Amino acid sequence: MQQNSVSFREHRELGEVAWLRDHDRGLALASRQGKPVLLLFQEVPGCSTCVRFGQDVLAHPLMVELIADRFVPVAIFNNYPGADAEILRRYNEPSWNNPVVRFLGSDGTELSPKLADRYDALGMHEKITSVLEMGGENVPGYFRLLGRDLLVNYGQSDCVTYTTPCFWSGETSLAQHPAVITTEAGWVAGEEVVQVHFDPREASRPDLDAYARAEGFSPTESGGFEMDREPQFYLRKNSARHLPLTPAQRTRINLAVPYRSSLADLLSPQQSAWLADPQLQQSSADETYRQDIRHSWPALAAQLGRIEKKT
Repeated sequence: MQQNSVSFREHRELGEVAWLRDHDRGLALASRQGKPVLLLFQEVPGCSTCVRFGQDVLAHPLMVELIADRFVPVAIFNNYPGADAEILRRYNEPSWNNPVVRFLGSDGTELSPKLADRYDALGMHEKITSVLEMGGENVPGYFRLLGRDLLVNYGQSDCVTYTTPCFWSGETSLAQHPAVITTEAGWVAGEEVVQVHFDPREASRPDLDAYARAEGFSPTESGGFEMDREPQFYLRKNSARHLPLTPAQRTRINLAVPYRSSLADLLSPQQSAWLADPQLQQSSADETYRQDIRHSWPALAAQLGRIEKKT
């Protein structure tokens, strides 16, 4: 096992996380930094499940940033001999296995049952959130928003469209309901509408419809939704439009701007640093906020660089 270097990006199975490759060094670093260890057992090179775990779970920019900020990440290759095999024996993990993630205190104690037989980003997000909460740690707002985005991505949200007299105000009004995850301004048969994704665990469709009607909006079952050319009207007037953002972030920022609320908890440390960079506007397009964050994030990082975490 490599003793002093990090290993990432050269293996698709590892995603974009900068992994330590020495278990005991990782525990020592965790002790100095007061952080838990995120210990990944991964097959490298691995099967399609292993590759998907790296690319779908360990490559989302906000997942990667949270792991780097709150954990000491250590990767053990479960199909390697030598020191890797010794760590597998220590934890009674089988070789040539699908990804397994353990969460350790700096003394090596298990903080939570391991994440196994679950290879989706939502599962990882839920596990990380529970580990942070169990340790009394604050879960950043941007990471909670990512969890809501993942509900949409994995088909666990519901979608409804409302006619509105003005979809600009419609977006901000509907976004104030706690169950609403995303809002999009658009058109259906020439009428201004707002399409909403919401968490059905937080509100039923009748509950959301009642809220919308009280605001002067009506649900429509007509299809053919077409997004407006200028969705998130208030966000478009703010310099945050130059940032890579997720759909849930866009919705919350679009609500925060007209009410002059702070954006701090809605953005990750890297996003906040980019927002404060005087070169942001020259380095990023006005429509960056509308692009897929997995593509816009590395493009902006190539222009402005990243925050380097000292270890």
